[in-house]
Amino acid sequence: MIIRAFLCLLLLATAVRAAPPGAELPSSGTPLLSEGQAEARRALLDKLYGELAGARDEVAGRALESAIQSVWLESGSPSIDLLMSRGLNALREDDFDRAYFYFDEVVTLAPGFAEGWNKRATIHYIRDDYARALRDVEHALRLEPRHFEALAGLGVILEELGDKKGALDAYRKAVAINPQLLNGKERIAPLELEVEGRGI
Repeated sequence: MIIRAFLCLLLLATAVRAAPPGAELPSSGTPLLSEGQAEARRALLDKLYGELAGARDEVAGRALESAIQSVWLESGSPSIDLLMSRGLNALREDDFDRAYFYFDEVVTLAPGFAEGWNKRATIHYIRDDYARALRDVEHALRLEPRHFEALAGLGVILEELGDKKGALDAYRKAVAINPQLLNGKERIAPLELEVEGRGI
């Protein structure tokens, strides 16, 4: 229950971005980021991740966290953003079937968009379908290896499956990227004792 609460807090921290008025749902093959836009996005994330790693306190860390989450949610397509917004609204309302529908559409139409995989993984996890959740988290991390929420989610799933060492590794990676990660260090401490024992 505590582990689930940790993951839910992480997910609800992701801001819901409103889609532009009049945005239409996408058709297959919707173009996302151009090469220039993708390069600018990478440069912005590099800057934000760098600042997050050196954030002086929790307040600064939360602001940078929010800025990174906003970038994660920008697909480059107003219609994909609309689907994400609808899915996130459904997730906030605990309407998991509706949320799954939207996130599944995002993954189908924009397979290169990491946040679609990450959010669909969330629904699989809520449904106790850990195998599918793990597959989707792995997709998200291939696309965005520094996705600290996906890493923390991976840690939660592995911990529930009994892979304490794998969970510890995932949490450590998440906290290395985001030292201010909500409850991150608190998740690590007991696992260190279990996996590595007490130092002499």
